[in-house]
Amino acid sequence: MINIIVLLLSLLIAYTLTSVLYHLALALAYFIVKEPERKASPALNRFAIIIPAHNEEMLIDKLCRNILTVNYPASMREIFIIADNCTDRTTDICSKHPVTVMSRLDRENTGKGHALKWALENIGLEKFNAVLVIDADTEVDPEILQELNVMIANGSQAIQCYETMSNRSESWFTQLIFVSRTINNLLYHYAKYKIGLSSYLMGVGMCFRTSLLREIPWTAYTLSEDWEYTARLVEQGIKIDFAVRAKVFPQESKTLRQATNQRLRWSKGRFHVVKNLGVNLFIKGLRTKNWLMTDASLSLLFPNWSLQINLIIVALVTSLLLPPSDFKSSAADLGLGMLGAQCIVLIIGIALAGDFWPVLKAILIAPLFLIWKFLIDFVSLTGIYRGKKWIRTERHIPDEHPKKI
Repeated sequence: MINIIVLLLSLLIAYTLTSVLYHLALALAYFIVKEPERKASPALNRFAIIIPAHNEEMLIDKLCRNILTVNYPASMREIFIIADNCTDRTTDICSKHPVTVMSRLDRENTGKGHALKWALENIGLEKFNAVLVIDADTEVDPEILQELNVMIANGSQAIQCYETMSNRSESWFTQLIFVSRTINNLLYHYAKYKIGLSSYLMGVGMCFRTSLLREIPWTAYTLSEDWEYTARLVEQGIKIDFAVRAKVFPQESKTLRQATNQRLRWSKGRFHVVKNLGVNLFIKGLRTKNWLMTDASLSLLFPNWSLQINLIIVALVTSLLLPPSDFKSSAADLGLGMLGAQCIVLIIGIALAGDFWPVLKAILIAPLFLIWKFLIDFVSLTGIYRGKKWIRTERHIPDEHPKKI
């Protein structure tokens, strides 16, 4: 029995150590590698902005007012609200704004992936050079289309925008997520862009050339449609660039209860993509010596930051429970070293995120977050959670005076 535990622990340590070293290398690249030079674009591309919306009456008016202030000629962009199986006032609210509202009724094929496919088939892609997809709970930076236009002019075919959040100060949870997203955006995505590697899609703030969408149509319908389409693009040799100056601000859940269904869906969908697409993509990259594909597959295979920390803790605790031996000492030392590395990354993330004291206070509650996230990943990976249908994340009106933490 001990031998089996040692074997499994060795594999876990090898996996987490490889992941940690990979992420540390990217973090280092963020600080020492310059962004690739690019040329300005005198020509303007025409954008279709697609916003899937299912019963979004609470926030859709705010989004419409925000998106209409984008600094880009109105003749060169068109906004499409996809009222997907709506039973509330979403359509009526959007109709008061100069946007195109398209109602979709399909009770069998529900979810964002199906809504996107329907929209892309019905808006007339031939009229546009590029498509930007954002969620209905999102606001955007006024310069977003100007930045995406420059990136398209410099050869980008698929682009992931900088996904931050609109309600950072609402709770300890939103403070922690903000730091996590800062780390992900800058020390991962932007670092990869600087050294010429591919990012992955994050669901909101996705931009594509229409020629790409005609060549590789959207057919991603799983619980994590963004991961699924990422795998398809990478397999076809398409690099996903990262737009650090094109920011989108989705609303984040402010409590663990509100976030649970969303994270269950994300976790279940990601494990599904890893199992069905990630491993094959990694093997294909190695077999064909396509290092861009091999690296991109690591986005699917390596754990996200919270899961990485939880796996390190599991490895460390397991090693400490073993009988005294040289292996136990080495395993425990590696576990402590990896935890130390995560602390360094966290400190960097806090420095980059700013607003130190609220974040430091929120860190005191981080163990509760890690336990919650561990349970989310455990029930998803083991199949205890069997959800297969897309469930809309609960929205809320942002607090005008966020609670101090």
